[in-house]
Amino acid sequence: METIVSKHTLFEYLAGRANPLERQLVEDWIVQKQNAETFHHWLLEYETRCPQFLPDQEAALSNLLRRLDSGLEVHAEEQMLEDESRRLPWLTGRSNRFWLVAASVTLLVSCGWWFREPLQYKSYQTAYGQTTDVYLEDGSRVALNSNSKLKVPRLGFNGTVREVLLEGEAEFSVSHTIDNKRFVVKTSDKFQVEVLGTTFSVFARPRGTKVALKSGSVRIDYSQNDLHREVMMEPGDLAFLDHEGAVQLERKQDMKTFASWKEQRYVFNGTPVREILAMIEENFGQKVSLSDSNIALRSITGNFKTKNAEELLKTISEVLDVKVEQNGSTILLTNN
Repeated sequence: METIVSKHTLFEYLAGRANPLERQLVEDWIVQKQNAETFHHWLLEYETRCPQFLPDQEAALSNLLRRLDSGLEVHAEEQMLEDESRRLPWLTGRSNRFWLVAASVTLLVSCGWWFREPLQYKSYQTAYGQTTDVYLEDGSRVALNSNSKLKVPRLGFNGTVREVLLEGEAEFSVSHTIDNKRFVVKTSDKFQVEVLGTTFSVFARPRGTKVALKSGSVRIDYSQNDLHREVMMEPGDLAFLDHEGAVQLERKQDMKTFASWKEQRYVFNGTPVREILAMIEENFGQKVSLSDSNIALRSITGNFKTKNAEELLKTISEVLDVKVEQNGSTILLTNN
């Protein structure tokens, strides 16, 4: 026989005022799967009307993120459970604690907390001069360049899309899944790279956005003038956003010049000095000025292995026959 419970009866139960018969009816009703949606809806309404406490949301969020990042299981404080148990006799036993957690999650969602980015994503961030490898749950590997951030869903790749967010520069080696689940790298609301299984590099910094494809195939989705556009790439292609917000392709590029930073190498092929100096600031946090604007127009070709900005600047000074002058945090390149 199907158990029927009214909203009033549930509210009395939650308030600890239900009699033994009502408590048994509610507990039998709660465990029936077809009642789950109604239960959560009424529970949210009850908690909205009769909040048990007024939380410090920022402190609670900070504490939750700290526990999540450290890999600890999140539990309510023992004193809180004791207090709740006094008010709500039904909150006893492991199964009843499940409903307390479910109620908490429901409240978080209703308040919009779940849509706060720190709760949705775990961030991996590198400092200046630091690189690291991030291994995702699907077997994919991400080599993250310095001064870059990768955001990955905390609860894994659920749904039909494996989506990550990138700020900076990274090389992706994406694993194929048996269900052909798409892999998407978003650099902004207007630009994303979609793949199935491939190796590619993404550069997403303030001075520009580039994608270099080593193997496989990718599709770039982007918006230009509020219109959705798509570009398919083949191995050896370099795609970049031009000043008008359109994606341009350069075919048959040397892919060895991309992501060489993984080996602490910098490969230049007629690269203007101004671009190299911008790269030094992005990767090492060192801003370099020029005494003569004509130096910025010169270019460098070569393969240089360096560990830090100082070594790279020394190499540049030798190639261009210029001097490196440093005064505190200020670095200046001057003609000899």
